[in-house]
Amino acid sequence: MSSADWEEVKRLAADFQRAQLTSTLQKLSERNCVEIISKLGELGLLDVYHTNDGKEYITPAQLSKEIQDEVFLHGGRVNLVDLVDSLCVDHSVIEKRASLLAHSDSSLCFVLGQLVSKDYLDAIAEEINEKLQQEGTTTIAELVKHYELPGDFMLEVIVERLGTLIQGQQDTSDPTVIFTDAFVARNKAHIRGVLSAITRPTQVSVILAQHGFQQRLFFSVAEKLIQSGRVPGVLTGGRQVHRAMYIPSIYSRTQNEWVDSFLKQNGYLDFEALRRLDINDPESHIRRRFKDEDLTFVANVCVGPSLIDQVDAAIDDALISGNWVDIYPLLPTVFSPEVGHQLVDIALKRRQDKKSTAHAKVFSDTIVVSDQLLTKLSNHLQQLMPKRAKEVVEKGAFKKQVAVGKIKQHDEDFSKNKKDDRRKKAASGKAGGGTQGRETKTKATKNKGRGRRGGGGGHDSDDDDDHHRGNAGDSSAVEFLSVEDMQTEIVNFSELADCPEELVEELTSHLHNPMTKQFQEVAKSVFMATVAVGGDARRKTHQQLQDKVSALLITIKLSEKSIKVFDDEKQTQLKKHLLKTQCTELVNELVLYLADDSLIDIADNKDVTPEIRLKIIHKLPEDVSATLIKAHKTLINSTLEEFYEAVDGAIAATGIMLKKKDNKKDRQVLLSHRSALLEQIEGSLDPPLTLHLACLVLFQAATGNMLHASGKFVPHMLAYLKTHIPADKFSVLHEYQDLVIKSLMNKNEAAGDCGVRLQLEALTPAVKEVAVTFKKVVASEQNTED
Repeated sequence: MSSADWEEVKRLAADFQRAQLTSTLQKLSERNCVEIISKLGELGLLDVYHTNDGKEYITPAQLSKEIQDEVFLHGGRVNLVDLVDSLCVDHSVIEKRASLLAHSDSSLCFVLGQLVSKDYLDAIAEEINEKLQQEGTTTIAELVKHYELPGDFMLEVIVERLGTLIQGQQDTSDPTVIFTDAFVARNKAHIRGVLSAITRPTQVSVILAQHGFQQRLFFSVAEKLIQSGRVPGVLTGGRQVHRAMYIPSIYSRTQNEWVDSFLKQNGYLDFEALRRLDINDPESHIRRRFKDEDLTFVANVCVGPSLIDQVDAAIDDALISGNWVDIYPLLPTVFSPEVGHQLVDIALKRRQDKKSTAHAKVFSDTIVVSDQLLTKLSNHLQQLMPKRAKEVVEKGAFKKQVAVGKIKQHDEDFSKNKKDDRRKKAASGKAGGGTQGRETKTKATKNKGRGRRGGGGGHDSDDDDDHHRGNAGDSSAVEFLSVEDMQTEIVNFSELADCPEELVEELTSHLHNPMTKQFQEVAKSVFMATVAVGGDARRKTHQQLQDKVSALLITIKLSEKSIKVFDDEKQTQLKKHLLKTQCTELVNELVLYLADDSLIDIADNKDVTPEIRLKIIHKLPEDVSATLIKAHKTLINSTLEEFYEAVDGAIAATGIMLKKKDNKKDRQVLLSHRSALLEQIEGSLDPPLTLHLACLVLFQAATGNMLHASGKFVPHMLAYLKTHIPADKFSVLHEYQDLVIKSLMNKNEAAGDCGVRLQLEALTPAVKEVAVTFKKVVASEQNTED
């Protein structure tokens, strides 16, 4: 530097000193300073940040230094939100500087809005190592939850420090699981011991639950042990816990040993038992295992030759001795009756192959009865037939059977004539209808019947014989023995004394129809012999008819009184019902008595239809048939007054003398009728019938007169009873009626019908109690009032 330059410097220094010592005449305001700094910032000549309070400026370098200081003061981990409060700088500015710091300073990390130092990470690594050594294992998920850091970041931190600060290793199948070497070794030894001890297929889920193994560690260790051959076995189902299963190699050997020993000791193999050993296809397994053995496969079992030989021997003994044998007790308890039946069929087929002469029949699946024994039993029953045939002929049962056959034949002829008359009516118009038309048809039927009877006794005999042969299985045929009686005879048969109940039932079913058919022939012979000797000794007496007719007339007249409490329409319907029931029964009694007195074969009175009744009337002598026809006609669309007038003549034709009205007799009939109703209601199990009978009993108790009404009149009877019985008792009947209607409507709905049926069963006793006790309650109330 030249002296001139140096002098210039000295001069400037002196000027600067002078300027400093000189007082300022003009100063910059705070606003001017702010504007100047802002302008400099816009021009890029100055880089500073404004604080949130607006009082200070801070340079980036100073901000970075203060952020580092805060990280240190917070122990190596600080949240940017906390830095905003402590440094009083905008969050965006701090976030920007924190990112630059983390990028430029390798000792800092910027994670989830937080600055974390490596010293802090080393500290938590030491904590993790301490916990890992204590527990033996940990997972990244647990650490994330504890330290509130991202999983990937935590995994990176752990992996960097494995083998240094953290003494452990990662699971090869799941890197998020960390083990210590000691933990791995301990679990490996435990798993090896457990798998070595297992002798049958075991679900992995069961192993994990019982021993508390880690799922991932177990699969990893088990696969290595199996691959190395240390544990003989196989894992199936992949790594899905609920499907995976460990199957030891010893198990297949144990399976074969069990199957061999069981077959040898018991002579059979049960497929279900093999399935419990996890043999999914038992039959194929047995065929492969015993391909040279003579085994028999029946249903779900495999039977060895020893058991088949036992069955053959038992059947041989029974057939040779002419006896019976039940092979089911000889079989193992796991065998079903169906299996036993198939084994019996196999044994009998072998006997046929050997051309054995002894034959047998099989009952109840497993009971073999020799034909020789069946023949003995049939002969024993046939010896009882003559005595039984004599009894049924003497009691008139066989005669009724023959009469039913004749009525059926007459009915067929009558139907043909009825069709002819209808065709005549259609051809002649209205003039051919009415009462005269019916009389014409009746005469034709009558004449036809007389013509057949006039054909001679041999012709009648042939008709009876043909009818008997054609209806041997008909319900009207006289039984040789009832099912119960035949069972008793079989039980008392010496060679079947110890037989099971099911054999008795099946032998009865097997022999009942054939024995009945044979008995029909025997009974017919006895009947024909009896008819040749004398007539029927079982006619009704005149006094019995008089009592019955008198009782029916009293019943009809008492019932007529009860009808009057209803409206006209219901009265008409109830009178028709009375004509159809009680009045019809009265006319039937008269017709049957006169027919029996005239030696006319008739059916039982309960089977008498209007057509049969008319046919019987036409067979009677002309002097009484006209009177009975009038009574017969009043049963259809007539009044009770017309019926009384017509039936008086019919009663006179029988020679019955009726007594005058007797109130005592009326009371006896009422009491008898009520007792009969109570007896029926007590034994009734059908809800609609129970309700019907209860209404009839209550109606008689309320009115003092009996009522004959069918079930369709129940609502009308209840409507009348509503004002005559207490409200609580009527509510029971009304609820029961609603349930009966529901049950009738829900017949095709099993689920709905079941609930209604249970309610009906629960309410039935209450309904019966109302019917039985109502009269007694009324009586007690009257006594109290008196």
